[in-house]
Amino acid sequence: MDVKGNTQICLSPVRESEERTQIAAPLPMYLIMVRGGMTGTMLRLGGEPTSLGRSGENTYQFHDATVSRRHAVLSYDSDGRAWLTDVGSSNGTFVDGKKLAPNKPTRVEEGSRIQLGAALVLKYVSLDPCDERFQREMFERAVRDNLTGLYNRAYFLEQIGPLCDRNVQRDLGLAILMVDIDRFKQINDEHGHDAGDTVLREVARVLRESTRLEDLVARYGGEEFVFALPVASLEQAVERAERVRIHLAQRAMHANGKQLHVTVSIGLSCSLSGWPRSISGLISAADEALYEAKLNGRNRVVPAFKPPLASLRRTESADAMAVC
Repeated sequence: MDVKGNTQICLSPVRESEERTQIAAPLPMYLIMVRGGMTGTMLRLGGEPTSLGRSGENTYQFHDATVSRRHAVLSYDSDGRAWLTDVGSSNGTFVDGKKLAPNKPTRVEEGSRIQLGAALVLKYVSLDPCDERFQREMFERAVRDNLTGLYNRAYFLEQIGPLCDRNVQRDLGLAILMVDIDRFKQINDEHGHDAGDTVLREVARVLRESTRLEDLVARYGGEEFVFALPVASLEQAVERAERVRIHLAQRAMHANGKQLHVTVSIGLSCSLSGWPRSISGLISAADEALYEAKLNGRNRVVPAFKPPLASLRRTESADAMAVC
């Protein structure tokens, strides 16, 4: 959303004559990501204790190797004051640079910087409605691709770890689909870059229409897109990929007064329950399968069938994003 020429002013609902008799409700509190993740991420806090850690069982989950599976808990007393407790983390919890003693609640003031482990830093702040809206708009601009409106590559790589962990808890695997528009350079050369931009937006629209709530889709770069899908089997992953390919092949697109028919090639890799693979390995395998799809005639889905060299186990010191 372009905020230029769309300046908004938030007015107080309390009239000046009523200010003396009405008490303003407390502003909602947030933890905002400063370092160690997607900067600007807003984590809203409620009245209940908020658990922080690398495990999916926490209120908020962080994919950083130095954050313990169950790292710290933030809670409020009867007077509304915030207290942070390190629950026995391996690499420590810090408030404004001071390391907390394990299992001893420490007061947290507005504006405090909370550090979990070696690199993850959050700021504890309150936001009024105007500040919250501004913060969300800035965050959306940071994580979205300007042309297509899809998530960008950085956000995809940040979120694929949490998606993988949620899949493991549901006994599901993860499929990576690398989607590339066929002969995109030819479209630009014959019809112009405006037509190319139109095609990119239309392909993105079809990809959004093909997603479910738990899917993750992004523009990976140029004319290449990427999907991350929770799946129960390789067959299910191939079926989803074929559905996307057929949907795009049947979609008529219009640019500069001309009708264009666009196809895509899709490389697919999969990590299933009991058959873990590294996320970087999954992306590389899908990319190689995409290259094979291009070599073999385009407009097709090619799965990667490379088995892992060894079963990988997750440990407290392992990178939580490394294994899916």
